[in-house]
Parts: sequence; structure tokens; C-alpha cells
Amino acid sequence: MERGVGLSTESDSELMIQILCLPPDAPNNETNDHPDWPARIKNLMRRTKTAYALLIMSGDTIYAVRDPYGLRPLCLGKLVAPRGSIARELIHGNGMPILNGGSDEEGCDGYVVASESCAFPSVAGRLLREVEPGEIVEITRKGIRSICIVPRPEGHKPALCIFEYVYFARPDTSMEGQMVYTARMECGRQLAKQAPVDADVVSAVPESATPAAIGFAQESGIVYREVFCKNRYVGRSFIQPSTRLRQLAVLKKFGPLSHNFKDKRIVLIDDSIVRGTTIAAIIRMLREAGALEVHIRIASPPLHHPCYMGINIPTKEELIANKSNAEELAEQVGADSLVYLTVENLEYAVKKHSNTNGKYVAHCTACLTGNYPVELEW
Repeated sequence: MERGVGLSTESDSELMIQILCLPPDAPNNETNDHPDWPARIKNLMRRTKTAYALLIMSGDTIYAVRDPYGLRPLCLGKLVAPRGSIARELIHGNGMPILNGGSDEEGCDGYVVASESCAFPSVAGRLLREVEPGEIVEITRKGIRSICIVPRPEGHKPALCIFEYVYFARPDTSMEGQMVYTARMECGRQLAKQAPVDADVVSAVPESATPAAIGFAQESGIVYREVFCKNRYVGRSFIQPSTRLRQLAVLKKFGPLSHNFKDKRIVLIDDSIVRGTTIAAIIRMLREAGALEVHIRIASPPLHHPCYMGINIPTKEELIANKSNAEELAEQVGADSLVYLTVENLEYAVKKHSNTNGKYVAHCTACLTGNYPVELEW
């Protein structure tokens, strides 16, 4: 706006592009014909606190950029499919050139970047490593090189969003040297230790809570059974605009497998509770299909605070945890009991199997604790 240029969208990407158009203040190697993109990216990173993961392409060069707090995941992969393999023939063909850094045996066809490593096998790739918080990585025909790491303010910790482990990330993604599936199973184990219950069956609200339910079953010794058949052609229920539509979405999304739980006591694991309307409809369905008892265990702490880091979590007034404690909520939704995983046990679970080669690990828990990684400016 100071330069007389208005905004044509409500996208944060447009703001970032506008900043990239600015000549950097610091010394750089710019000429009239050749912008110094690393210098411009550093200028962008100095002006924007968090949270972003970017791919910036100029000509035949790509820059992969992760914000200094590492709030969003970003990783590098290598396209490697052995010559003659079905993956190479189906995805790349046999005429692809080999880039520098690849061997004829590996058949390196290039490099790829994605938020999650689970994207790489679908293009015959494999994970090389995660982009470091604050790192700028340059990718050209010659290969990849790390240009620099823009530091966080002194005393500030890295802050990968802990809800990547709870819900957002796909379970076959690798983050911080571990599979997300492994961390979710550990959440279930910790939940079984923290809040045991006398029951006949352990199950999950499919599908993001399934690994936690399996971990709970393994730790408790209670048999794991599916209690719902999920209709995969129905969208996410918690983003529906009204309570009635969210409850209708639940009825369309889940079909009870009553043979697995009729006249039995169920421990039902869910990954989180936002407004509480979805879990209430689910409990009612189970009781109507013959469940004797329904005990709810949540594999994450209660959500108390909005996210200002790019995730559309409802306002503080809409979050059910700000209206009712666990005992009150159990009564409201019709559960025999309801317990959330503690913040301490969640943090323990996601760190227990991580392998970051000695690098310090910390996570953003703002939606749970109100402790935001940066000071909020209004």
C-alpha cells in the first residue's frame, strides 16, 4: 500500500509475492536483469514471523523455504526408481535423464518437495530429509544445496504444530524421524495408562483415531474391534456450518457394525473434540445399536484457544472445552465417562520415538495451552 499497489485477493500468498517484489534492504547481488532471489527471500522471512512453507520458482531454479519456527512441515525427496522397475516405467518412462548426484543404479530423475513425505512414493521418490526451520534450499539441475538458515529471535524455540501428530498429517508420513502412526499409537498407550476403564471392546472414530485406539488396546489388553463402517464419500463433518448439518453428516458418514459390540461395554477413542456435536451423535448411534456402555477417551487435550497460525479452528466461544469440563461434557453427550489426554502425555508421546540427530525438539501447543510461539499483534 505504501508503494501505491493495492491488493486484489484476500490471500496471504499475494502479500508474500508483493514483499518478494521489493528490493532487499541488505547488501545483495542484484542487477537490473537478475534479482537476487535468496536475498529477497531472506527479506521476506525477516518481515513475516510465521507460519509458512513455500516453493518459489524462478526460471529453472526452485527455492524451498520453511519458516524459522518450523510450524508447518516441509521435506525434500529424491526421485529414485531402479532402471527396469515398474515404478520407473509407469511414472517416469525409461528415457528420463540422470541428474548430477544420481547414480545409474538408482536412476535419479530429480528432486521433489512436499509438506508430507507420504507424497513421495506415489511418484517413485523417497525422503531425503526435512527442510530445517528457517532454511532456504535451492534446487537446480545440478542438485540441491542449502543456502542459509534464517534464525529465530534469541530465546525462541522451534514450534512444529503438535496437531500435525494429532490429526492433520497422514499416518504414513515421517516427521522428526518417526512415523506419525507411531506417535498416534503412543498417544493411545499413554491414554490407557492415564485413564484405564473396565470394558469389553476398544474402538475408534475412524480413521484418524485408529492408531491411538490400537495403542490403547495393546496397553490395556482389551480387544480391538471396529464399531463403524465409514462412508468415504462424505466430507468432513466439523466444518459444516450448523449443528444440524454436522449431525446429519455423521449419520451419513458412519454405519454401526452392531455385531461387534451389541450388549458390550465400549471404549471409543477419538482424536479430538471441537464443538461436541459430532461425538454426541456417534454415542447415540452406538447406544441405539445395542452398546451397554460407551466410554470416551480423547487422544489429545481439550481445545481451548483459536489458532492464528493458518488453521481454521473455531472461535473461543464455539469450543466446547471452554463451556464444559470433561465430567460435564460426558453428561451432555451421553457418555458413561470422558477423559482427555493431558498436554504432558501428548508431548511425551510425540517425542518418545522421535529421532532428530540430537536437534532440539519443541512444538506449538497454542490451541491447547494459549502459549503462542510469537507475540500476537492486533
